[in-house]
Amino acid sequence: MDAATEPSQRLALALHRATGLVDRVADAYLQPAHGLSISMFSAMVAIDAVGPARQSTIARALDVTRAAVTQRLVELVSRGLVDVVPDPLDSRANLVSLSESGRRVLAEAWAGLARSDDGLERGVDLTALQTALDALIANAERYLADREATR
Repeated sequence: MDAATEPSQRLALALHRATGLVDRVADAYLQPAHGLSISMFSAMVAIDAVGPARQSTIARALDVTRAAVTQRLVELVSRGLVDVVPDPLDSRANLVSLSESGRRVLAEAWAGLARSDDGLERGVDLTALQTALDALIANAERYLADREATR
């Protein structure tokens, strides 16, 4: 990319690249230590944050399709890391939550990631980065909501 490239284009590429690289670094720890892929770990983080919740709520939290959540849940359920029970308010839906084992594995994975000296945070003002990302997410959500409202 040259200096004439729009800052928003550079930002979009940088965010995409940073996400991929951070995911690979996390995978390098999560796979051998806990047998988790970054997508499984992300699903567990979302379930922990919003659960017990329907798959549609988890999909929104991850910004993925319900089908993508279903794929992740198959492995998590088979490993006993999540529980899926009928929603008492809607017999057509299920509620997903972390099992006791899932909560333990998630806590261990977070602790291990924090202990690993991967150097990712070196030279990064985490508070400023979080503030900027929160603003970017809010702007994107607002744009998409406005666009949906005008359809």
